[in-house]
Amino acid sequence: MEEINKLNPTQSKNNESKPWWLFLNILALDAPVVAVVWQYFFSKTFEIEITFTENAVLFFTVWFIYLLDHFLDSRKEIYITQRHLFVEKNPKLTLVLISLTFLISILLSFSLSKLFIISGIILGILISIYLLLVHSNITAPMIKKTCKELLVGIGFGTGVALPVIVSELSIKMWLPSVILFCLICWINCKLIENWESGYYHFDNLDIILSLATVFCMLMAEKQIIFASLISITAFIMIDKFAGSKNIQLSRVLVDASLLSPLVFVNHT
Repeated sequence: MEEINKLNPTQSKNNESKPWWLFLNILALDAPVVAVVWQYFFSKTFEIEITFTENAVLFFTVWFIYLLDHFLDSRKEIYITQRHLFVEKNPKLTLVLISLTFLISILLSFSLSKLFIISGIILGILISIYLLLVHSNITAPMIKKTCKELLVGIGFGTGVALPVIVSELSIKMWLPSVILFCLICWINCKLIENWESGYYHFDNLDIILSLATVFCMLMAEKQIIFASLISITAFIMIDKFAGSKNIQLSRVLVDASLLSPLVFVNHT
């Protein structure tokens, strides 16, 4: 998922060998995989039909956004991670991937319904605002530090659940589950930020969001709750036994923990 990882520059650049399990993370493919898994999970939970095209649009759109985000980060030379180092060393390849994922997303979008397209455009505008806030010089550093993880969680979770949101279901049915997933994504981002910054910091907003997560646990659909609990439990275990001690491994594991819906694959 979200990558705000500040590895030691010297250590990172000297570490030329990359373990095989970092492949998806380096190419920013882990986020679109998580997105597609959760979209399928939401569709089965709420009995909403989704097409292959909708899955494909989500996959390539998420991949495009993450590639673009990391490319912009690498231009500022602020974030030094294996993923950003790959972008820094392979700018032409990265630009090709960004162009292809954007083009494929646009072409596939023409097959979607008008309501889906309009909703996607609105979400795209919000994500563009996020990119502007995070990567421009007009935003105060404190706002970036406080809001980035939350904005990622909201944007990612909303995009994944878009087929449910635009469906004819009552908002009361899906809202707690969608908010819960957004908060699970926020926790994922917050953990990575804590590991990479080297210290744990929680402000009033974090406390409010944590309480909101507990509240949504009481209101969401059972399968969404169980999947979220599996992810949170995995987060806690990873934080306890790996955390900042092995940041690369922790980052991969914490993103893999978001694949918890696969536990229910035989029941959906």
